[in-house]
Amino acid sequence: MPRHVLAATRMDGREIAREERPAAPSLTVVAAYGDLHACDYVTVSQGESVGLYARDPGGRWDAVSPGTDAVTTDEMRLWFELTHHYPGPDGADPNHPLGRAPQPGAVGRIDERRAIALVQEHIATGGLDYPSQGLVADRFAAGWSVYAPVDVDDSDPMAFLDMPVGRSVFMVGDTGRIKEVTSAIPPGQADALFTAEEAFVRRTPAEEAFMNDLKAEFERLDARSGQPGAITDFTVVGTPPEDMTAARVTALTDEIARQLALCGPQRWERMVAAFSCAVSAETADLCFWQHERPVEARVPEQIALLVRRQRHLAAAMPAGPWLRLMVAVTKGPGGQAQVSTQYDYGDERLPDGQLLAPRHYRNDLAAYPRAEVPAWLRAYAGANGRRTASPHTAPPRSAPPHTAPSRSAPPHQEAPERPFVDSPVGWTTHVVADQQRITYGGDSLTWEEIEWVRYPVSRTKHQGFLFPSMYTNTYTFGVGRYGNSPKSLENLTWSKGGKRAEAPEAWLALVEFAQRVLEPRLLAQRLDLIRRGGSFTIGEMSVHRGGLTLRGVMEADWGSLTDVKVADGLVWIHERGRQQAVRVSLGSANAVLLPRIVAAMAG
Repeated sequence: MPRHVLAATRMDGREIAREERPAAPSLTVVAAYGDLHACDYVTVSQGESVGLYARDPGGRWDAVSPGTDAVTTDEMRLWFELTHHYPGPDGADPNHPLGRAPQPGAVGRIDERRAIALVQEHIATGGLDYPSQGLVADRFAAGWSVYAPVDVDDSDPMAFLDMPVGRSVFMVGDTGRIKEVTSAIPPGQADALFTAEEAFVRRTPAEEAFMNDLKAEFERLDARSGQPGAITDFTVVGTPPEDMTAARVTALTDEIARQLALCGPQRWERMVAAFSCAVSAETADLCFWQHERPVEARVPEQIALLVRRQRHLAAAMPAGPWLRLMVAVTKGPGGQAQVSTQYDYGDERLPDGQLLAPRHYRNDLAAYPRAEVPAWLRAYAGANGRRTASPHTAPPRSAPPHTAPSRSAPPHQEAPERPFVDSPVGWTTHVVADQQRITYGGDSLTWEEIEWVRYPVSRTKHQGFLFPSMYTNTYTFGVGRYGNSPKSLENLTWSKGGKRAEAPEAWLALVEFAQRVLEPRLLAQRLDLIRRGGSFTIGEMSVHRGGLTLRGVMEADWGSLTDVKVADGLVWIHERGRQQAVRVSLGSANAVLLPRIVAAMAG
């Protein structure tokens, strides 16, 4: 039986140390081995199977991939490096595998006017509350940074600190992909991260890159030989064989399924994910079934990166890049899982809820030229951005037996979605909430655009003298965006009397939805911002990569925090060596996230 080989590695896969063990090491042993050699990655190999373990920025070790092949392990190591460590505290490294922008390829570089026009279209179609005129663009390695300018001192390298907190900046890649980021991330760091994402998705396979480098080296030596043409021919023999590419794509799909499985509720029985992709945009629907009850979940941006990478590799197959990918996982007895994968290459028109805007398919056809393009796609993509009407189409032949519900289009357009909350707040006005948005009076927000949530409860005792004491219980629910946000949605309040009053059903339904749908997204965004060097405030508490800061009261690194509790309408934060806990009101925006932020960062 093959022995287990434990290897400490750098982020590029180079080994620092290795040793053999007769039995599979535990996570504790792996973590101790990685800490001993001051590295972030450890592999455990047995025969052809390789397991990858990694340490996050908070110092916590976990299994990234329990067992795959060596090539896919390299993919997952670089993916983890990108999503957790890059760029580090010292900034981007041009010698890092992700530090250089990919070659423009068939698409070429877009110009400044095109980048601004794409952002203007993005603002208009998305209904974003952002200026569309007077935008400026700054070139960086992988594209353009487009934003509405503010008056800052250009000679000051720290001038970005004077920008309004939370202001949006749009990164536009040469493929046409747009990513909205916050000005809380320093511009240089945002540019480096976007460039690294493009480099990760579009880099050439390792063996192909080796042959290209070998050819370049031969040509360099030929030029130095003093006899030009001494090497008359050097041919890189195509791309990797089709079976090798197919194996790599399949292995990466299995890793995507593993990562998606972590996004669901406990004890789910079935999962279905559906991705509709082009080179510059994608939609993702993810649904789990728990006791035959569907539970929708959000696909994190980190997993979307893996999907883009898988599609780029799949584009080298004879069929070309797929338009839709469906992944279904069913748990069997004994914890075994059955994974089924189906690809839709657009033989038939895609369902409306998963059909992207025409410009994205034009970008895709330019990036991945196809010998044959379905007639409907050629007509749709050539419609100059105007969506053409079409009769109802049947589901594509490759649709999976269980399709995740689409958030962007209800199954029956003629039947409006039934709200799960329709309750009066105050005397007359109702708050109405469905799976898409929340509305109060004339104000409305979609759940996707919400940036903070709060739902504190308070009780007021009215002390009696001649009569018994009275109690008033106040239940508040608030959501909003930082900056310009509807005020009416920030303070929805229900009141009930009684010492043991039951919470209003409408308030409970909104809180349950926020905990299930909003909080996972908001938590992932805040943790990503922290790990990338950004900061934000919860109440008067500043949360940043180093820890928590409350001016004049607390300056605590993550390792010094010992306990976080929620009680009496407050978040109580205990620091080693401090007798009194620091308190943050649950009435503060996103205060409900603090315990999980501390748990994630402090380990």
